[in-house]
Amino acid sequence: MKKSRLTGCFLAFLPMLGACDSTFKWKEEIRLHDGRIVIAERVDVLGGWHEPGQSASEKVRTINFADPSDAKKRYTHSVTGSSNYVVVDFIDGVPWMVVLVGPFSDGTKCPVGSYETITWINGGWRSVSYADLPKKIKTTNMAYGYAPDQPEMRKAGELLTADKINYIIKKSSRLDAVSSSYQLVETNGSGRPMDCEYYGKLAKEGKR
Repeated sequence: MKKSRLTGCFLAFLPMLGACDSTFKWKEEIRLHDGRIVIAERVDVLGGWHEPGQSASEKVRTINFADPSDAKKRYTHSVTGSSNYVVVDFIDGVPWMVVLVGPFSDGTKCPVGSYETITWINGGWRSVSYADLPKKIKTTNMAYGYAPDQPEMRKAGELLTADKINYIIKKSSRLDAVSSSYQLVETNGSGRPMDCEYYGKLAKEGKR
């Protein structure tokens, strides 16, 4: 009887430890600001912290995509925790990304709820100010979440088209999702800047 109780307790505790990771793999169309389509390969590894009885949160998300003008030139990037990409675009042959930082994102120094703006400089990814994002990039073209409907679209194993992404973004806006997840904004609902670099400067000034 004691062994049975211990086994039951251990099994009940496993979900919180994220003992059984799950991986979702799918391809996703990204409609760029100029109308061109890039097909990205996406991998989400789940297994992060979560409440008992709930599904595991994301641990790592990885995206791989080609230059729309040169299919042999590919880019790979990863984020941790519940952060996710809301923009991937190209300006004058240079890739740009905007990541909405989520909880448990130990791969960044940006605070939860801010934008980390990332571009390709001198052969590698570099975080820059949101103010540096080219003005031609005006809207989100990727979904922060995937489940306005059930089952989740990324679980279907099919190509997640740009039209489906647009559907998710529009439905998120109607479901009172956080506005910064479906549209690009300068400040959050509390009036605080979305730019991660703003908080980095505050931290540096506080150390002086």
